[in-house]
Amino acid sequence: MLDSTQLEQYERDGFYILRNAIPETDIQRLERGVANNPPLDATLDPHVPEFPAPGRYTLATQSLKDPDLSFIVEHPSIVEPVRQLLNDDPKLTAYVIYDRTPGGKGLPAHHDYKRWRPVGSSMNWLFTIVPFCDFDADSGRLFVAPGSHHLERQSSGPVCTEMAAAIRPDASEFIDPELKRGDLLFMNMHLWHRADANQSSQHRVGLFNKYAAASAPPATGYFLYDEDVYRSLSERGRELLAVHSDRQLTTTRAVLVRPKEDYIEVFLQSSQQDSKLMGLPGGPTWDERAIPDWDRGNMIAPLQQHLREQVRIETPWLSYIGDFEEDQGLCRVYGYTLNDHGFPVAYDGSWVRVDTLQSKDLVNGWEIEAVNKWLDPYVIRGKGLSQAQSRIDQFAY
Repeated sequence: MLDSTQLEQYERDGFYILRNAIPETDIQRLERGVANNPPLDATLDPHVPEFPAPGRYTLATQSLKDPDLSFIVEHPSIVEPVRQLLNDDPKLTAYVIYDRTPGGKGLPAHHDYKRWRPVGSSMNWLFTIVPFCDFDADSGRLFVAPGSHHLERQSSGPVCTEMAAAIRPDASEFIDPELKRGDLLFMNMHLWHRADANQSSQHRVGLFNKYAAASAPPATGYFLYDEDVYRSLSERGRELLAVHSDRQLTTTRAVLVRPKEDYIEVFLQSSQQDSKLMGLPGGPTWDERAIPDWDRGNMIAPLQQHLREQVRIETPWLSYIGDFEEDQGLCRVYGYTLNDHGFPVAYDGSWVRVDTLQSKDLVNGWEIEAVNKWLDPYVIRGKGLSQAQSRIDQFAY
């Protein structure tokens, strides 16, 4: 557990290091897991042939099903401080073993709050970094800019929390925290950091997990872990997974609401299969891939396309509500609240009072739960964007 001085330092600097927090036996166990699961999920460098050519690689996605990798997710030395720092129950948003092979290039200064990424679009999340080697001048130092997380950039909007564009720190503001094998670095999602190239003859490997507060789901939706990953964890560890299923995300739908003077309406359409049933607008998913990476799950682009075709609206953003069973797959549902600034035209569907939904014949039945989740005032939501929108400016909408 962290004491008040440690918590204050994290709030001030945007990071905190527990030295020698992870025992050598645990690091060796993780190394056995990596040996059995080479980091072949994706290369993070363009034009790199294949592992282990010089480059940056990740082992992520469903690798947690190996018990030599999964145990670290629920390690008490990690989870309990994370719970303190988030001031909430933590949910695992990303499990990443990061390997910069010999000759692999470094990374320029950046921060990791990203509105298009399942691992980066929560309004309250952090890194937990465990080096498997010393991050020194040979293997590649990790630099951080203390205080660059600038929490004052965040403000609460009427529906979703706003985040102003990040302020790039000067190069002179970065320091080397001298991370050693077995150290544990907690790093705020907005903290600026960079990394040097690996100039050694050894792999520069580290664990770069991310945890979000339970009350602050990613705006694009969670990375969906499969049931083998879920079964690999203990009963308590399973509580760290917000979503898990062997079903695929095959559809996506929108909860569109608009407030009236003393009630709230939700938009429904007649089902194409049965006109007597009403449901949420949306349809099949597809993989956008405008910004390729392994952490898939952002279904905002296909949903925006469905809304243009079915409702004739262009939403500037959407925010994740939950995943619900639909047919043989899962439906990833997002929400958006309309204001009264639009042109008063008719919609191809029906605006229904939320308090009358129980009397409606609904396509799936979970529509009421989805609406209630969207209207839950205790959830801290961000504004999720498609990858294509974020290529222009993720803070522009």
